[in-house]
Amino acid sequence: MFQFKTGLFIFCIIFLTTFKTAALETGPYQNTPSVEFDSENDSGFYYTIQTGDTLWGLSQKFYHSQWDWPGLWEMNKDIKNPHWIYPGNKIRLFLKKETARYQKAPEVRPLADVDPSFVVAGMDYAGFIRKTAVPALGTITREKNGKELITVKDIIYIKPSGKGSLIPEETCLVFSTRKINETINQTRIKGVKHQIKAKVKILEHQVNFATAVVVDADTEISTGDKIMALYPRENRLTVEESPAPIDASIICSEDDTVLLNDQRIAFIDRGRAHNVKPGQIYSVFQALEPSYRQTRSSSELTPVNIGKLIVLHTEETTSTVLILSSTKEIHPGDEVR
Repeated sequence: MFQFKTGLFIFCIIFLTTFKTAALETGPYQNTPSVEFDSENDSGFYYTIQTGDTLWGLSQKFYHSQWDWPGLWEMNKDIKNPHWIYPGNKIRLFLKKETARYQKAPEVRPLADVDPSFVVAGMDYAGFIRKTAVPALGTITREKNGKELITVKDIIYIKPSGKGSLIPEETCLVFSTRKINETINQTRIKGVKHQIKAKVKILEHQVNFATAVVVDADTEISTGDKIMALYPRENRLTVEESPAPIDASIICSEDDTVLLNDQRIAFIDRGRAHNVKPGQIYSVFQALEPSYRQTRSSSELTPVNIGKLIVLHTEETTSTVLILSSTKEIHPGDEVR
């Protein structure tokens, strides 16, 4: 699973002592468990992370807007990856007034002034499911020094497929594939899942082989992995929070994890043919009993809303999604609408 990051947000912090005292009495942190003021160092408010917390969720909890979460990440330099925070650790909270410039616009402003965007650095690593596999430009045969697990700065040898050119100085993607042939809610899902692993720069192309250097990697590479052309994607998504309903299901996760939670990549069985577009946000529903997921004809049980996801990439009949938040573990077969 690739690492998701946001762009750099610069926050101007204005923090007067008298204002801190007033904020304690009337601010968004009043009577909130695990929130404390560091009076000894005079350095602001802190929250102790609880199990199940995410920056997205804490932004909604404290500021009534999930779009302020980059401010929490920017203020807490020790959080290396915004998608991984740990229970028991403390994070600093900023006063809402300090980030007014970055708040989601109030309803009284013209819609044109609103920029409801979601930034994902690393979109090139978003995998996908297609009916057939992408034709490979070549296959990795070995690492220069015989290493089994290949990573950044390693030199690799590639056997060309003859289905395209491996041009020196060009950047390509390393990927692997797995066939999908499953029944999800009485619907047969067939296709090929593509996992994007790394980027390589082609060094030279001889008659029977090519060499390349690994310039970036999301996960370890192995011999037998394939090479495809780089197709850069837009990493800023325009968010649509209330798209038209769809009747979709979770197919699987990118890394084949059975139980999904926040910040996991997954795939759903609806795509461009169903008017699904990147940036759309949908809800995930789960039955009260596991037996409900076996059939869509069951009407005696009402599924409950357990999370939200955002569409990252679409194919004709499938889409790649990111789990934004969840109150329970999400399973393949859970409904998306």
